[in-house]
Amino acid sequence: MSLLKTSGWIVPLLLVIGCDGTPHEPAEKNEAFAVALPALTIIQNAVVSLVPTINGQRNDLMMRQVCALARGEASQDQVSQTLREQGIDLTAIAHKDHPMSLLINTDQSLRITACAAFVATSAMTLPKTSEFMVEAKTDTPESKNTKGLVIDLQKLNRFLGVQLAVAKADADLFALMATELEKTPGLTLAHYNQRAQSLFTALAPAYLQRVKELYASGINTTFKLLEYSDSEFKFSTSSGHLFAYGYDGLNFSLNRIPWYGEGKLLGKTYLLDVAYFDPQLTSLIEAQAGKRTLDTPVKP
Repeated sequence: MSLLKTSGWIVPLLLVIGCDGTPHEPAEKNEAFAVALPALTIIQNAVVSLVPTINGQRNDLMMRQVCALARGEASQDQVSQTLREQGIDLTAIAHKDHPMSLLINTDQSLRITACAAFVATSAMTLPKTSEFMVEAKTDTPESKNTKGLVIDLQKLNRFLGVQLAVAKADADLFALMATELEKTPGLTLAHYNQRAQSLFTALAPAYLQRVKELYASGINTTFKLLEYSDSEFKFSTSSGHLFAYGYDGLNFSLNRIPWYGEGKLLGKTYLLDVAYFDPQLTSLIEAQAGKRTLDTPVKP
């Protein structure tokens, strides 16, 4: 089923934009001197900002616990026990301003949004070796003190299946969000960022379900790891997808058609007319334009 035809994605959008199609929180528009910027970059930055961090860094251990709570896969007592075993002081994160207070906060909607943002951006980072590699088993005395890593094929296939599902869900969701954002041209970057965050928050539960469904539907897909280094990660699939992450971010294609990346989503470039320049600068340009008009001689 096409995502754009799935009613589960449409209902949350109505909550954000209103049943009559008007936004609940209208923002001042200024289409004069607007610059067309890729919606993908704006949406991606908005979603990244929704991921809780500690000292500016992602914390996979804690966010996986947040996701376990958000999905109902673990109870509060189980998560608390896991954190204590990791030497984490729960009283230190009890304050609501702590980035990981979601671990003990009972607001499920906040957990779901944070989890969805964490999952959505997981395809935009280099994977750790622990995701699909294990220590090599050595039996010879010469290699007893030497540790090496080898790929665990079972872990690799599962991890690549998850990455594929996330990339596909990101492309679907971000395209839907871009379509909605295009309906309100002339906003500032800050307003587009706020609008994108509101849309993602409304769609977060459906997004997590979408990832789950896509992973299940791709269970028979075969994968080929093409490259893995400290700067690049690339794999291809039997379904015609190519996943590549490097210095220029995530580039995901389907049968050579850009599905995510290079400013494109589902093969299309979505552009937002952004009120990009400072109002003082645009007023100077308008004044200069008016001066040129006055200075232009009138033909008899």
